Amino acid sequence: MENKNKFAYHAINISKIIMLVLTLIYHCTMVILSGAGLYFNRESYGREIGNTGILMIFSGIIMTFGSLLCVPKKNILNIFSLIFSCSGFIICMRMLYKLCEHADRAGWSDKFSMTPISDMYKSRVLPCIVPFVISVAVSLIQLFSYEAAEQRRLKKLKKDAPAPKIID
Repeated sequence: MENKNKFAYHAINISKIIMLVLTLIYHCTMVILSGAGLYFNRESYGREIGNTGILMIFSGIIMTFGSLLCVPKKNILNIFSLIFSCSGFIICMRMLYKLCEHADRAGWSDKFSMTPISDMYKSRVLPCIVPFVISVAVSLIQLFSYEAAEQRRLKKLKKDAPAPKIID
């Protein structure tokens, strides 16, 4: 039984390290910088795409917070991690869809290879699915693990325990 717990402990820690590296690469670099590029070039793209850029920056930031919050094993932080990660991912995917739809409708393409720009956006932003899935999985595992359930049970028993006598 000990080896099983050690393996699970190390697997979770390795998953957290991989998640943090991928978060830095995809959430911080790809999503936030793609949104920043859209926002800073809003003069030529238009107001709607500028707002899309702002929402992509916001989604990257809250997905990053969601990934960071699942690192400690606190129940409340894991709940917030799930909320932040899921809401940020939903916003990010919605903005990616909106951006790709606009790019395809406007006929944006690469000057040299003539490939649609929407393919470039998809290849840059879609890999953020991997750190999102890892953060959700780690949060759920930590929330529903045997250790967490035992801690909640002991805390409830401690809360329901009779108070010590003040006067003998």
